[in-house]
Amino acid sequence: MIYLLSEDGFMSLLTENGNTKDDLRLPTDDNLLMQIKARFGEGKYLVVTVMSSMGEEQICALKDIGPK
Repeated sequence: MIYLLSEDGFMSLLTENGNTKDDLRLPTDDNLLMQIKARFGEGKYLVVTVMSSMGEEQICALKDIGPK
């Protein structure tokens, strides 16, 4: 679940086990990036799917789970 979008292109996530992950870059896909920023700005709880391969991680999907 996303809890912070930084100005330097990173986001902070709360993982399934309750830990934080602060080193995930915002997606490069403009459509997905605009959706994340818009919905986060509206105060929605968002869950993202992160794909990991060869030491790289990337957000590939977004799900809105309701208002904060």
